[in-house]
Amino acid sequence: MNIEILKYILPPLIGAVIGLLTNYLAIKMLFRPFKPVFIFGLRLPFTPGVIPKEHEKLAEKIGNTVGDHLLTNDSLHELFRKESVRGKIYDALENMYGQFGILSSFITSDIKKMISGKVIEMMDKELPAVLEELDIRETVKIKVREFSLERLEEIILSVTRTQLAYITYFGGVLGFIIGCFQLFVYLI
Repeated sequence: MNIEILKYILPPLIGAVIGLLTNYLAIKMLFRPFKPVFIFGLRLPFTPGVIPKEHEKLAEKIGNTVGDHLLTNDSLHELFRKESVRGKIYDALENMYGQFGILSSFITSDIKKMISGKVIEMMDKELPAVLEELDIRETVKIKVREFSLERLEEIILSVTRTQLAYITYFGGVLGFIIGCFQLFVYLI
């Protein structure tokens, strides 16, 4: 290959490789290393990675987001009010009546309907207090805190893998454009 051609190809190519590698490295550094790295007793900057360092705060934020916006007590109560859910409760009660053996023959359909209605009414009334006691926000926080850093990385990557790949590729494209600009400046 002619050396003259190389001086036109190399700047954009090197820029693209640098852009890809730096974005790839930056994304990896979100998760890695999991623990601080020390050399000669001094902690290397940016260790541990951002997510391991902020694991506790991340758990807090995820718990708040899920509890305040995704699985609110009101939204869960609304799910309970769905006809399909109530149908499953009626079916479960119907199965329960069958477990009473010979006594079940004395329970008329009107009595079953009345009992089922009262159970649904009671559950509808008591569900808000039960949901308050469950504390979805705190439960999610605890669960996220309990995840190992490896598991947390796996979960986050399973959700964002495609977007993070786009960021990496964008770094390559941006590096290529900067390399072209450097070539243009070199030529004038």
